[in-house]
Amino acid sequence: MTKKKIWFLGLLITMLSIIVYWFYFSTPTSFPTNEQLVEELNRIFPEATASIIQDTISIDERHVLVPFISKKDDYGLSYWVWKNRKWQVASIDTKGEPILWKLNGNDPSSFYFVWNINPKDQLSSIHFYLIRDRGYRIAEGIERYYPRVQMEKRISFQEKSYGSMQLPDDWITFMNAYLEVESAKQSPGRNLFFGWIPYDLTNQQIFPERSVNGSGYSEGKVDVEYVMILNKGEIEIP
Repeated sequence: MTKKKIWFLGLLITMLSIIVYWFYFSTPTSFPTNEQLVEELNRIFPEATASIIQDTISIDERHVLVPFISKKDDYGLSYWVWKNRKWQVASIDTKGEPILWKLNGNDPSSFYFVWNINPKDQLSSIHFYLIRDRGYRIAEGIERYYPRVQMEKRISFQEKSYGSMQLPDDWITFMNAYLEVESAKQSPGRNLFFGWIPYDLTNQQIFPERSVNGSGYSEGKVDVEYVMILNKGEIEIP
């Protein structure tokens, strides 16, 4: 290969690298206006009937949570991602029950609880839980017992009934250790889960019927996990 061909090939590779970087990794532009968000939500998923944008919550540079109110007075959530040089709605929920949004499924520090509770449910707070059930197993003749792990975080609705919360530091530390141990097993366990308990204005557990069981849209490339509602009887008190 001549020097001229080598030079041309090097230039071509450099140009392709620049184009790929520009297309996939460019810095996001300004976020759409509320009017543009409503229009796009209803274009993508007409069942959303979005009417009012409550807020735009930046999770990181390329992920934004947009809570909204519909014409049917539902309080929903939409998940926006910077992709292919534009902001795209990746998922829409017509109800705002808590969901775990995983920006990177292999990194618990990128996990966020997100929610938009209907004020008519009159919740004063919700308590989030990370729970690992007790376990017992025998492997290679060795008996092992795994104690229960229960972690809790309370969120107050005194100021607003929507928001996001990154997993607490101690939850992240525990999950990293748990995932490392489970990945080394031939048969990894599945005894770790997230849950939540809603409380009313008298601090009694209540079922938030206006905030659950909605419909939704997803373009399939957003990683969200359902967070189950727990009963107080499932929570252990020291």
